[in-house]
Amino acid sequence: MTEKNVTGAGVILQTVKGTFLFQERDNNTKIFPDRIANFGGGLEQGETIIQCAVREMREELSLYLEKEDLEEIGAFPEPNMPGDYCQMFLAKRIDPSKLELHEGRSIVELTLEEALQNEKVIDFVKEVLKSL
Repeated sequence: MTEKNVTGAGVILQTVKGTFLFQERDNNTKIFPDRIANFGGGLEQGETIIQCAVREMREELSLYLEKEDLEEIGAFPEPNMPGDYCQMFLAKRIDPSKLELHEGRSIVELTLEEALQNEKVIDFVKEVLKSL
């Protein structure tokens, strides 16, 4: 089996209530403007995929996670980068009141059913959620 070309990390955030937190993206981006997506981003030179996930949560939400807080979900094909994959993680017991949004328009809280039915939620996120 060939190694997947993982170029980024994403995190699905689950609250104590069992709902999920997503980023409503603003329209200042070329990637999924005005859509609902997971938090995360690209791998920086010299960092591991876990370090990338931890850094992205700190930068985007002032959420300080440890590697032990991240459950690996799997590597999924990047929708806008053929041949590349995004390593997805799950972080549980997140308190939305402690988050500070630094990227995007807003933090959106949805149940699993709402996320799977919401037309603004990107298909990539729906595929990840279906695998939980």
